[in-house]
Amino acid sequence: MHIILYIMLLTQGSSYITNNLTVNKKLINLVDVLLLMALKRRGILSYFTFKRVAEGYAKYRPYYHPIVMQRIKKQLETKAKFQNALDVGCGTGLSSKALLEVAKNVTGIDGSAEMIDVAKKEDKDDIKYLQSKAEELNFNNNTFDIITLCGSINWIDRTLFLPEAYRVLKNLGWLIIYDNFITDRMTGNARYTDWYNKEYLTRFPKPPRNEDPFTKEESSKYGFELMCSDTYSNQFNLSFNEYIEFMLTQSNVIVATDMGTENIETARAWMKSTLKPILNEKVNAFEFDGYILYLQK
Repeated sequence: MHIILYIMLLTQGSSYITNNLTVNKKLINLVDVLLLMALKRRGILSYFTFKRVAEGYAKYRPYYHPIVMQRIKKQLETKAKFQNALDVGCGTGLSSKALLEVAKNVTGIDGSAEMIDVAKKEDKDDIKYLQSKAEELNFNNNTFDIITLCGSINWIDRTLFLPEAYRVLKNLGWLIIYDNFITDRMTGNARYTDWYNKEYLTRFPKPPRNEDPFTKEESSKYGFELMCSDTYSNQFNLSFNEYIEFMLTQSNVIVATDMGTENIETARAWMKSTLKPILNEKVNAFEFDGYILYLQK
């Protein structure tokens, strides 16, 4: 029984608990955080170490990152580029490429060798890519003027990462945490919202992640000051097939297929059959939400 419960928690996290027990939201997230930290510290959890996923990231993930860089430039009122920047959890390099907008020299790190391999193959900008854990930054003290994390903070053990970020960041340097994520909304398409919540999330529940909001107290505990934050929404147009391939790179699906028992072709066929009456074959306007946190050392 304990083994079965462990497997269900590994693949579904709090989703398994919420489907089987009555608990409050704080307890739900606490379970996810503790499980994520425990598994990461034992080196047995990574949703992004699959070649299929890395190739899908490079090909189908929306390139929203330049939009974020423009917001960062405006907020920081930067006239000259930062000298050295570190992109933590760089994936296949989309966020690192965009970071060149505000920095002269960019280093991208990711714990997944598969992601780094694809990033190096896609690189045309002389970005330095290294396989490295966010919790163990192999750089000298006071190396970087700015550190960014794009969509990766939820998968990182903050208690280990933040001291490392403080160490390698220069005095008055910036730690920028941001994301731009798919929602359950489409312009003028309520059927999509129903599909996303009632069908997609039922078949592919969210796996464990740390979704605790950053606070001024947590920031100051590790030597940072949370200067300000920014939230926004935007739209991306994706074709029927582009959307499906994008969704097949979500952690929800990775857990069920690459780490579970469901075949990726079965998942793809299910999405096609259930979405065919809902989405347009050529162009669909999907709504994304985003946030940016500005922490300074």
